[in-house]
Amino acid sequence: MPHTQRLSAYVLLGTAAAVLVAGGSCVPRLLAAEEPPTVLVTGSSRGMGFELARQYAEKGWTVIATCRTPKQADALQALAARKTNIIVEEMDVTNEVEIEALATKYQNTPIDVLINNAGIFGYEDLQSFEVLDYETFVQVMAVNVYGPLKVSQAFAEPVAASELKKIVTLTSGLGSMSLTEQRGGYYFYRASKASANIIGRTLAADLRDRGILIGLFNPGIVNTDFLKWTSYAGPTIEPAEAVTKLIGFIENLNQENNAVMTNHDGTTMPW
Repeated sequence: MPHTQRLSAYVLLGTAAAVLVAGGSCVPRLLAAEEPPTVLVTGSSRGMGFELARQYAEKGWTVIATCRTPKQADALQALAARKTNIIVEEMDVTNEVEIEALATKYQNTPIDVLINNAGIFGYEDLQSFEVLDYETFVQVMAVNVYGPLKVSQAFAEPVAASELKKIVTLTSGLGSMSLTEQRGGYYFYRASKASANIIGRTLAADLRDRGILIGLFNPGIVNTDFLKWTSYAGPTIEPAEAVTKLIGFIENLNQENNAVMTNHDGTTMPW
């Protein structure tokens, strides 16, 4: 069965097991084999994206794992070789042509959960009050803001056609205006996550009539390559733990916490 279609499959069992014998009569028995749910994850080549692909594959989901350069994603390719329910696709979240092409490919595939995981921090010393590098600002905003918005727009119909209908974007406490007063710096990353938050709220309004729920989740400071952009040296959360909490959040995403910025400990974060 092609992965680009979600069908309910019905299997007619063989003669020995296909009939129910009652009073000498034989009744054919049809068993329904439902397709597993589908998740699309951006930025799947490393870090939380890779762990999301792994954990969802272990749960039996069909995983569409996207990344910028699949040929260089050795760990992801090796995982996909072991897990046949992982499909690796090329998609740069800043490339509108690639996004539209992949959305067209999967236009008839219901996508239960879309996870906007791809993101960058930008070098810390290029977004300080003393040094503001414009090119870094553009790059961070392109990946962290335009990417989730464009991907959500392009895949809205496949998500709406699914059973779960959920779009989730990873955010950060650094995008909270209320918490910003605790310390300065990180101008570009902060601006990008604050923007991602308002975009999530706006998507919730635009997609409400299609039954789509929007999740905004802060995974905390996770021990991934993401930290190489910063001078942070404090405690971190391991990717496996962070992703387990994220999947739990997604499972519990409902109308009450729709488009609410939620921390990894389950509490609501201030805007």
